[in-house]
Parts: sequence; structure tokens; C-alpha cells
Amino acid sequence: MMAVSFPRLAEVFSGLAVEVAELLVDEDPRLARTIQDLRFYGRCTCTPTCPVLLTAPAGSPSPGVIELERDGDPIALLNFDPAGRSVTGIEVLDGRDLSIPSA
Repeated sequence: MMAVSFPRLAEVFSGLAVEVAELLVDEDPRLARTIQDLRFYGRCTCTPTCPVLLTAPAGSPSPGVIELERDGDPIALLNFDPAGRSVTGIEVLDGRDLSIPSA
């Protein structure tokens, strides 16, 4: 049985990963440095249009939230793990296209 390998978020949504890291650096520089290495576990499946991108396996604990804004407009909500070391999901709030690019 082969292990499943998940792509990095930056490989699937490169522009979003860069923007999230840039906006997060003032809030939490250590967490911002982890964004480019996050794995992408797919989109949340709670509804067909859910704007949450999973960067940890579904069901991972994510009690912390950081709201990222650009010019006063919310861009994304980041959920992070209880220890505050890793982003577990990104809820995209600005309506951008979240279609998964074809390979």
C-alpha cells in the first residue's frame, strides 16, 4: 500500500500562500514562516461552496483564529492548532476563485 502524498498549499494556491504569509508576518512572524511549507489536504466538504482550505487532516483541532485583512477588508481567517505552531485551515473570505488547478 502506497502512502498518500499531499502537495504543498503553495504549489496549489501559490498567490494565496504568498499573500497569507505577507499579511501574517506582522501578527505572528514565526507562524508566517510556516505558510510556504503547509500541506494541502483539500477543500472542506461541509458544503459544496465552503471556502475553507484544509492544511491539516480533516478533524484536526484548531481552536485558534487569526483574521487577516488588507486595507480594512477581511481576506482570510486562519485556524491554528492548540500550540499555535501550525495553521490547520484557511477560510478565504474575499471571494477569490478556489478552483483546484488541473495538473
